[in-house]
Amino acid sequence: MSLNLPVSELTLERGDSGLGFNIRGGIDIPHVPGDSGIFVTRLKEDGAAFKDGRLKEGDKILEVNGKNIERVTHNEAVQIFITAGNTVRMKVQHGAYAELMKNMQPKQADDNKNVKLIVLALSILAVAGLGAFILHRQQAEA
Repeated sequence: MSLNLPVSELTLERGDSGLGFNIRGGIDIPHVPGDSGIFVTRLKEDGAAFKDGRLKEGDKILEVNGKNIERVTHNEAVQIFITAGNTVRMKVQHGAYAELMKNMQPKQADDNKNVKLIVLALSILAVAGLGAFILHRQQAEA
């Protein structure tokens, strides 16, 4: 899914405690319906990302050391980070998760409205069918 968010570049030094963040997503297990990107889901307080302060939970990582990770499996993304070396350059879209979820709200409301209409239509049909059955039985008994 394409987002109209600016892309930021940042560089982190891995350090002794590592980069210090968790990711979710990938083409095999999307974190957001309709978007197979890699998202930051947790920052560890002793990690380089938390100390640096620019990377946030909900950011979408587009690139690592020049390698596009928008269409990779989750495991491929993990391996890219593991083998990225001590200096890790990333391109990210800040707040991508929140933006995607905000864009999904109207669709979910429409889906809920459609379900309610279907349930109402089926209820009307069931009542009409029951009424026709009762009328038919009464006529048959007469």
